[in-house]
Amino acid sequence: MATPNNSSRKNRFPGARAQAMVEFAIVMPLLLALLIGIMEFGRMVFIYTAVTNSSREAVRFASAIGFNDNTYYRKYQYCSAIRDVAKRYAFLMNLSDSNIVIEYDHGPGTSVFDTCPSGTTNDNTIVVKTGTDRVKVTVNANYSPMTKFIPIATRTFKSASARTIIGNVDVGP
Repeated sequence: MATPNNSSRKNRFPGARAQAMVEFAIVMPLLLALLIGIMEFGRMVFIYTAVTNSSREAVRFASAIGFNDNTYYRKYQYCSAIRDVAKRYAFLMNLSDSNIVIEYDHGPGTSVFDTCPSGTTNDNTIVVKTGTDRVKVTVNANYSPMTKFIPIATRTFKSASARTIIGNVDVGP
């Protein structure tokens, strides 16, 4: 019994390799566009999620009153700490102080009565009435695509969260 010769098998379909290269050349741009589109969409969703979580966690931090060295620590008065929390939750985005706006109001539908300006580190002059006044943290970030292959426009994602400043709550008898 004779063994089949591999070289005779190659000659059976002489244009098969060229056909595969042409098919690959046709499909490759579509696959790359799909891959880049998935990556860009993922980046966009990541930025949106980071901005949303950042504003939520910063306002959550600011609305509480903690206990520090046997004294009450009014977190809503420490603008730099609120901004640090916002930056920590948007860790891959390099937020600057100008991307984070901290405001205080008397409740939904009322006007702002105080703000934390950018660059402020500690502002003990902010006076609120616990239980009724709110702190509002707005975080914004820009998204621009890394490549121009896919026509995705530059967008600004903005998230605002507000919470009532709780104050001291007695728990238990």
